[in-house]
Amino acid sequence: MSSDDDVTDVTPARDEGVPYSHIGRLWLRLSLTSQFLIIAGLIVCSSMAVLGEWLGSQIAASQLQSRAESGALYMEGFLARHLKMGEFGPGVAAEDHLELDEILNDTDLARRVESLRIWRRDGMILYSTDKSLIGKTFPSSNLETAFSGKVVAHLENGHNDEGQHAPSSTTPLIEIYAPIYAPGTRNIIAVGEVYEAAGEFIRRRDAVQRRTWYLVAGTTIAIVGALYIIVRRANNIIVSQRTKLKKQLADAQALARQNRKLREIADKARLDSAASNEVLLNRIGSDIHDGPIQLLSLLIMRLGQKLANSPTSDKSESHAVDTSAHLSPSSIAAQALSQLRDLSTGLVMPEIENLSLEAALRLAVDRHQFTTGSQVGASYSGLPRDVANPLKTCLYRIVQEGLNNAFRHGNGLDQQVAAFADDSSITLIVSDGGPGFHNSKSEKGKLPLGLLGIHNRVDAFKGTLEMQRREGSGTELVVRVPFNGNSH
Repeated sequence: MSSDDDVTDVTPARDEGVPYSHIGRLWLRLSLTSQFLIIAGLIVCSSMAVLGEWLGSQIAASQLQSRAESGALYMEGFLARHLKMGEFGPGVAAEDHLELDEILNDTDLARRVESLRIWRRDGMILYSTDKSLIGKTFPSSNLETAFSGKVVAHLENGHNDEGQHAPSSTTPLIEIYAPIYAPGTRNIIAVGEVYEAAGEFIRRRDAVQRRTWYLVAGTTIAIVGALYIIVRRANNIIVSQRTKLKKQLADAQALARQNRKLREIADKARLDSAASNEVLLNRIGSDIHDGPIQLLSLLIMRLGQKLANSPTSDKSESHAVDTSAHLSPSSIAAQALSQLRDLSTGLVMPEIENLSLEAALRLAVDRHQFTTGSQVGASYSGLPRDVANPLKTCLYRIVQEGLNNAFRHGNGLDQQVAAFADDSSITLIVSDGGPGFHNSKSEKGKLPLGLLGIHNRVDAFKGTLEMQRREGSGTELVVRVPFNGNSH
């Protein structure tokens, strides 16, 4: 089978789905207000249609029942006097037959009444305008209801004598079964059946039903109109609120973007500040090295030459000079030079710009071991290769200061450096096996200068600093610095 045949085979199913799909697309194009009004209008109209139909039927039934009650009262007053109680029950005498025939022939009542019958309890007809039915018995559920004291009324086209004959005509008639009571009592002795012309009744009923439908239609229009006004106003309020919310959302998003930019600027400024501090320290170190250190070196050289050229008379004098050398200007200058060199060495930044973070930390450990002659255990895990230079410098300085404190206060025992990283932060731990610490603050409640410097460096990178006792003995310095805001 060709591809064209395949398409032809499935076309009916697609055609069946097209109307629904088209209607669905049209429906989705409507606004929520229009959709709501359509659904609400359908519900209201359907409800009012049911209500109108129910009201019409109730009004028709009420009119019919009212007409039946009137007919029942008329028959009770008109027919009761023509019934005589005999040996076998109620009956209609011959003279009463004639009187009823005359009344139903040439009077106004005859123009309204199409047929009249009087029934006995056993279903036998005692009197009828159709003389062929007198004396005959027909079963009827309506008789049972009427003999129970209720008035039965039906609206029909013609009458068929309880199904025994075809309808005598197509004229609309009201069939009424009414109980007939014995005079002065509430004993039912017979049932009167009357067929009245229903033309005028139907016209009046239809007029009342039309007025009812007009009222229902007007009420429906009023409800739908009020609903339309309410929905439009509510929609206007919703649109206004939605516009305000959109504006507020846009303002909030703009503010968030502005805050994000300000945060980025603040982070950059913080990193630039840390870098500027290192540049300033380098400049200070270089100035001390190139200025006072050079002058002191020259002073020592000149003082040394002067001391070497001075005459010595004997050994005792030479011994006096050697003894006072500790207090000589050259000795003092040498001590100052040594201190300035130490200070300059601490200030001048190592060449770590092109090193990875792990290499920079190893350099700090190696310099400490070379300077102090002590041993340091080191471990590194998961450290990123590229980090911001200010952050690298910060961690280098923390290792440098932490090991200096470990050597000074922990006697260089079991010095350890551990650095590792996860997805969010870098953790640096510097520890020793010394006697530990009693109080990390001075008597005035301030951090010692070394720890204060570490704290300031860590705080500049939004990190945390913990100074705690190590398990067993010694001190442990734990620093955590987040990656967020501290990247390149």
